[in-house]
This record gives sequence, structure tokens and C-alpha cells, in this order.
Amino acid sequence: MFSVLLKPRPDLPKVFLSQHSFLKIQMPMRMLGVIGLATLLFACQSTPKEEAPVAPVIQQQIPAPIELTPQQKVVERLLSEADYCLSQNKLLNPITDNAHDRYRSVLLMDPQNERAKLGLQTIALRYVELARTAAKRGNLSEAQTHIRYARGIDNNPVVQDAAETLRKQVASTPAPKPYQASEGEVVLDAKLLQAKDAQITSQLTGVAKKAKDTDQFVLIIARTDAEGRWVYQQLRNAVPGYLVRGDIKLGSPTRVKLVKSLD
Repeated sequence: MFSVLLKPRPDLPKVFLSQHSFLKIQMPMRMLGVIGLATLLFACQSTPKEEAPVAPVIQQQIPAPIELTPQQKVVERLLSEADYCLSQNKLLNPITDNAHDRYRSVLLMDPQNERAKLGLQTIALRYVELARTAAKRGNLSEAQTHIRYARGIDNNPVVQDAAETLRKQVASTPAPKPYQASEGEVVLDAKLLQAKDAQITSQLTGVAKKAKDTDQFVLIIARTDAEGRWVYQQLRNAVPGYLVRGDIKLGSPTRVKLVKSLD
């Protein structure tokens, strides 16, 4: 509580202040004290933090799908089919269902199509791997065939390097001694076989008839699986109505032999 002491001024007349008058002076001072305390308490209270403004939500617009032209639809279909053939290792064969022809068809319509270019490069590298595998087995003729396929598809630096390596290997390999056929074996001339000459067909016809007469198996040794299947088909064609029993093994030179058992 605050008290105020009023001193008399000499220029004013003396006035007697009663107790009642003194209380009138004290009351305003008390109110001033209460108001000041309330103001101080209000100032000490923490000012509430203002909430950060929420950014407006922007809805992302999804672009409408691009409509493909008829040619683009054909390209996409051929690429899908080519990729599937590649996954199934249908590189150049079958003739009507292979990866190579489909990638080539795409490039005829779209010469800069990177997916088709990569597909052809992959096929070429597959043949490089086949060539290296054949060379390790000592079958240089088969290796050269695979390299020739690779160079015809995509003669990139990897293929060229593999071709040069194979060329050096062939040059450093001594010429093989002529194969001595064992009893009952028929060796097929490589050049005539590659040309599918009539002499080869005649030789195989004689083998097939003998196999039928003696009820023996035919063991086919061929440079490639495709070559062995072709030889077997000629044997079957030579004796209609008779099932030629046999087996195909990889080897060189290409030959056929009658055996009593395939064990």
C-alpha cells in the first residue's frame, strides 16, 4: 500500500485534512498498484507462437498417354517378340522365328532404334562365346563358322578381336592327320556335306538300308547339332516306314557308324 504525505504549501491556505479525506487520496493509489501488478503479470506470460502457414496442396497432373502410330505399334510388337526369341536363344534359327530377323525388320522401319541395335550386338556376342567354346574343344571349324555369323550380324571391335585371336590359333595349330575310319564307319566329306551334295545323300541311303536290314543303331558324329540332325533326317528319308534308331554326338570329322548298342 502506498501512502502520500501532503506537505502544506505556504502560498495556499491551510486546510485541515480529515481522516476521511486521507482515505480518498489513498484509494486511487491502491488501484494504481493493482493495475501495475496485473500489467506486469500479463507481460510475463509467454506469447503464443504463431503457426507457420500451411503450403497449399498442388495436385500433380498426370499426362495423358501418348497414342502410338500404326508403325510404332508394329515396332513395339517386333521388339517384344525379338527379345523373347533372344531369351530362348533363337538367334538365327528357326528361319521363321528368330531374334535376328525381327531386329532387322525394326531397323528397316526405324534405322536409329537403339533397342534393335543392342539386340543385334547381343546376338553377335553370343556367337563369339560359342566360337570360343568350340575353339577350346579343338573344333576350330565350328569356331570359324560362329565367328563368320557374328561378323555378318554386327562386326564390332569385340567380334573383330575374337576373329583375330581365332585366326592366330588356327595358324599355329598343326594340320590334323587324316582321320582313319574304323570298321563300319562312313566318313562324310566336309565340303560335299556343306553343299548337301547328292553323293552324301547316296552314302547315307546305303547306311540307312543296312541299319534296317541288320536292325542296328546309327551313331552320328557331327560338327554341330544342326548338321547331325540333317544327317539323321536323310537317314529317315532313305527308308520310309522304318524308324532309324540312333544318337548324335559332337565331333569331327562328320561320320556315321552302325552299332549294336548305344551304351
